Order: sequence, then C-alpha cells, then structure tokens
Amino acid sequence: MRIAIAMAILLVGFGTLSAQNAQPQPLTPAFLLGEDEASYEKLCEQHPRTLLAVSNNDIELALKNWFSFLRSVDQYAKTINFDMKGLKVWLHVFWNADGSVAHIGFFVMPNSRNVKMEELKALFSGFIRQYKPVVTSDRSFSHYTSAAFPLVSERK
Repeated sequence: MRIAIAMAILLVGFGTLSAQNAQPQPLTPAFLLGEDEASYEKLCEQHPRTLLAVSNNDIELALKNWFSFLRSVDQYAKTINFDMKGLKVWLHVFWNADGSVAHIGFFVMPNSRNVKMEELKALFSGFIRQYKPVVTSDRSFSHYTSAAFPLVSERK
C-alpha cells in the first residue's frame, strides 16, 4: 500500500514538473533557432504579419526593406569589428509595431564559416539595442529567410 502511494506521489510530481517545463519561457532578444520550440511558436503567434504584408504586398519594397535591415546588421558588425565574411545564416526577425526589433532568431548554416554562437548572439543582441526602425505597422510582424555575408549588391 505504501509503495502504491509513493508511486502515485512520484507520478503526480513528475507530471507537475513536466507541465512546468512545457510552459514557454521568454526568449532572449537574440536566440538560436531550435533551442526552445514552445517559446518560438508563441513568438510566431505574437508576430502574425509578414514583412511583405507590411510592405503593402510589394515584393520590391519588401526586398528593399530587408536589404536595408541586412545592411544595418553589416554596418553594426563593422563598428564592433565583427567579421561577417563567409557567414551564412537562417534569420527569423521579429519586429514590434513601432519598427523596433524585438527578437532575432538565427541558425548558422552548415556551409557557413565557423563562428562562436555566443559571439553571434552578442552581435545580434547589441544590434537590437541600437537599431533605428525603418518600417512600422499597426501590428507586430516578422520575416524568415536566409542571409549570406558579404551582402550581394542590390539590383538597380
């Protein structure tokens, strides 16, 4: 009887612990994609619009806005002497409605040059703090795509 009660208490305890661990935790401003899927999914729900929608469904304007963002990242990296050459990443950028960046999720591609994840996380975190908004919206929005540095020239 005592063993059955002890087992029941253990099972309830493990169930409670699992439920607590399943709750999404706030993500850091810059985070590695795949680290916390529950929090990432919640963040995606909180930023339902796309950069294309915010750019009036004009693909050329959306590309212009995206390249402007990437140039800002590249310029910031240069100011802190972070070498971006050869870096290839998947980026999921989450903007607040006022155009400020809330979060940057990233994943370094296998064919990228080696870079320390903590240094890249620090780069994106610092960038977020100083970023000047270019695009605003009535709701938060996001964009998910790959990026490679150095940046290729835009088409005129």
